[in-house]
Amino acid sequence: MIHVGVGHSQSLSTTEAAERATRMAMGNAGIAKADLAIVFATINYQSEYQELYQAVQANSSCDELIGCSGMSVLTSAGEFEGEPAIAVMVIRAEELSAIAFAAQGTESEMSAQIQEQIQPEIRDDALLVIFPDIRAINPAELVSQIGGDGAALPIVGAAVSGDATGAQMYHWKGEQATERGVTGVLLTGNLTTEIGVAQGCQPIGKPKEVTKVEGRVIFELDSEPALENFKGTLQLLTQDDIRRSGGTVFVGIAMDAENRAPTRGDFLIRNLVGINEEHAAIAVSEEVTEGQLVQFHLRNPAAAADEIRVIIAQLAEKTQSQPPAFGLYFNCLGRGKGLYGAPNHDIGVIQDKFPGLPIIGFFGNSEFAPIGGRNFAHAYTGVFVLCFAN
Repeated sequence: MIHVGVGHSQSLSTTEAAERATRMAMGNAGIAKADLAIVFATINYQSEYQELYQAVQANSSCDELIGCSGMSVLTSAGEFEGEPAIAVMVIRAEELSAIAFAAQGTESEMSAQIQEQIQPEIRDDALLVIFPDIRAINPAELVSQIGGDGAALPIVGAAVSGDATGAQMYHWKGEQATERGVTGVLLTGNLTTEIGVAQGCQPIGKPKEVTKVEGRVIFELDSEPALENFKGTLQLLTQDDIRRSGGTVFVGIAMDAENRAPTRGDFLIRNLVGINEEHAAIAVSEEVTEGQLVQFHLRNPAAAADEIRVIIAQLAEKTQSQPPAFGLYFNCLGRGKGLYGAPNHDIGVIQDKFPGLPIIGFFGNSEFAPIGGRNFAHAYTGVFVLCFAN
């Protein structure tokens, strides 16, 4: 049995906000002591992190606190964008282990430190949640170093965020708030998960097979020059399509070689980073192999709204027979009100299908989730993680 509760407060006093949020979470969980507290807070409270930690610890009797700063944070109650807020989730479960960790150094050094701390505890059903600082870390490289097998150990989470300049952002473990490293938690034991990835892009045309490629440079699609394929796809767009997307075209790479009819959630969305007229080639920001399917995409609010609805509806249908115990939602800074023009869009869609589910998360600088059985760093993405007691 997993007991979970969430709470939030927007009091300008750090101690008062942390106390209120934690008491609300403990009350919603119906527990007197928590095994783990996950805490996300806007940068307004960072100068008084010790007060934040002490208030959470005193009201949850929990020494295992993990989390980070966020430019915006969220709970089941809403998305708190552009305003101070502290969000707290408390968890108590006898058969669930939570191993919090912190690491510093290069990507390889941090990966080694993380592996050393979590490896003895990894079981068949485990989830790794990470909060790295992208000022010192290449998020894609860190995920690759930790482990690319998303079936054996799915990696989820988001990169820390903070003030609008990106100069202030922090992650924490226990009493320590640090920068330029990574913190996180391994959840393992009596736990299973379902993960949905909403990337907010509108596919253009049809998937094409990569028939000639060198690393990240694609020369042929469907045995035709890749650049000609790209130009032909652009002709399918209307002026309204271009206006809504800001004119930015992405490349979706299907990551499951067995799936020859990929749909939403099956693509890894990456930037189109170059065009070579001489060789009629295009370059993308990810390694591509021959035989993979790719499809060009545009990002726009309508596509994002439609995709999150589809992804959440699929998860709701898939989990009808076993309701989840709690959820984590990691949203990109480029989504939210700035994308939709209205607040609480994504959390509203989630709560419509999962009413009453305890959820916590924040708006990050990069998001992490497996696609096609492999762990990846994403951008412009919403990652929804459902956790179940076996």
